[in-house]
Amino acid sequence: MPGTSSDTLGYTRLMSSAPEDGLEDESGLKAPATTHSLRSRMLVSVLMTLLAIYAAAAFHLSVLSDSPLLFRPREIEARLRMALPSPNLDKGRDIMDKKNYKSPWMLFPGSMTRVNAAEPDMIYYSGASVVLSPTDSMIYHWRLNSTWPMCYITAWVSAAEDLIAAHKSYSSEGNVTAIEIWNLTSPDDSKTLKSMSWNTRPARVSLLGTVNFTSVKTQRGVEDLIGQELRAPTPRFGCLGDTKITVEVACTACRLEFDQIFSTPALGFELMQLG
Repeated sequence: MPGTSSDTLGYTRLMSSAPEDGLEDESGLKAPATTHSLRSRMLVSVLMTLLAIYAAAAFHLSVLSDSPLLFRPREIEARLRMALPSPNLDKGRDIMDKKNYKSPWMLFPGSMTRVNAAEPDMIYYSGASVVLSPTDSMIYHWRLNSTWPMCYITAWVSAAEDLIAAHKSYSSEGNVTAIEIWNLTSPDDSKTLKSMSWNTRPARVSLLGTVNFTSVKTQRGVEDLIGQELRAPTPRFGCLGDTKITVEVACTACRLEFDQIFSTPALGFELMQLG
């Protein structure tokens, strides 16, 4: 029968049969080696866990540190594709051209006549010269037969490089971003608008709005000015059918001089059909 002893390292299994040729069952002798291998694996697992925790902590500290990022915010923004406010605008224009659709026009004024409050009886004649100042105004007149229901008046200033190439220029002082456009009574005979003085100019009816006499290219880069044709202070009015419109262009805080000539690139105050 089996027994226990204080000198025994572990439980010794009974042999199922008698040993042959003096060989003994070695299972009891292998137990200490198996225990040592298990402890080694546990130690390796603990070391690997500690190493993983250390690596995670080091990465977290590097993120929170002041070390430079791979890309600065402006560089990331520059790499992003900019969304256009009207991505299908060019495609729509191509379709209109192919199908011969009528597009809105820019209309050159029929007459442009200077009037001067400092010399109220001085008679000026319609011409290309435009002079605006606290005492000088310009009387513009258009007559059109429009198929578009709405029109507006704008200050069209082409890009500087285009103006230089066409030998066009203007001089300005003061604030030219809010030039007033006044609606005037239109006389039955438009020929009377080709020569007048301050005292004989048509009467003001109402303020249509204001226009910005700065480069169209520059304005298109200002987010707040996108779609300005559809809202105040842009001077808009109905123009469907046979329409006569007479306005006074005035600037109380600026002086502006240029020649408005019927040629490209555009420079001056124009009537635009609103599609």
